[in-house]
Amino acid sequence: MKARLLLTGCLLFNALQLQANERWFEIEMIIFERTPDSQLQEYFPEQVTPIRLGRNIDLVSAHHNPPISALVQGLETCSPSAVTTASSGLFPRSWSLPTSIMCLQETQPLAWQKPSLFPEYVLNKQAPWPARILPKLAGDGSNAIGNNAYLAEETAFTLNEVADRLRRQRQNQVLLHTVWRQAPVTERRAIPSRWFAGENFTARFDYWGQVKQRDTALLNTAPQNTPSEAPIGLLEQIESRRQQLAAGVTLDQPATAASDVSDNKNLANLPSEVWQLDGLFKLHLDHYLFVNTDFNLRRVEGGTLQSVNIKQSRRVISGEIHYLDHPKLGIVLQIRRVSPSTQPAADVAE
Repeated sequence: MKARLLLTGCLLFNALQLQANERWFEIEMIIFERTPDSQLQEYFPEQVTPIRLGRNIDLVSAHHNPPISALVQGLETCSPSAVTTASSGLFPRSWSLPTSIMCLQETQPLAWQKPSLFPEYVLNKQAPWPARILPKLAGDGSNAIGNNAYLAEETAFTLNEVADRLRRQRQNQVLLHTVWRQAPVTERRAIPSRWFAGENFTARFDYWGQVKQRDTALLNTAPQNTPSEAPIGLLEQIESRRQQLAAGVTLDQPATAASDVSDNKNLANLPSEVWQLDGLFKLHLDHYLFVNTDFNLRRVEGGTLQSVNIKQSRRVISGEIHYLDHPKLGIVLQIRRVSPSTQPAADVAE
């Protein structure tokens, strides 16, 4: 019995010692889009390079679109009260005040339509995404998910002057400025973090940059005395193709990956939203610190959504400010040593 207690105490002491000696880093990152120079002759392929998400650490979704499953499941079904409103003309006579200000109004399937004998709700638990995500992303500085990465508080931002200087330059647009903390591991064990920001193009374009077609069901339900816009759009496309052929322009065939929806392999692990900036950042420690970035930058040009893939790898030194350059995207990066208690520590060169 004494031996077992001694062994347990030794293991606990070792665990506490490892936690005390654990390396933590604070990463501050500024990503900005650069308006290309009119004299720039470098060619960038317009074909979308898909970024497979796979296993990743997402610190943006919980901040801009937190899960509402618990909230929705806790709501009661809306049931009108017995007292109706006065006939003031503002509301129809059949309308009555619900018994609760917040209640569940979604139509549920009938009893014989439910696959289970137990009562369950069929709910829409996904809140709408914003049309644009502002550049600055900060948290409350609390590590609520154990030893996982988490957003730092706003007082941890030290490159505000750099971000302000970039904003004042007309050719730059700051898309993301954030600080997060994580404990680095080897490259084999490292899990990339996912970051997205800027404008949300989901309502207008699909992931492959193709313009979304109008809902055919809505077009079919249009009144017969109202001319539908679908034939007009089709005739405009035919006329545009005819003019291009007459001018001797070669018409490119649409990419099969954009139209072949049946190919599930092309759609696996792809983001559900189309953001101006979207990609992965991986930090790993193998004697030295290394960062790997893989971002897609979207931009509307001539009515189409163009995409540029920027993939970079760099060995970095903690405490120093690094700049990952690209003709269309710039990344300012600083990695600082912090203690596990999230208090900044002295910078140590790796």
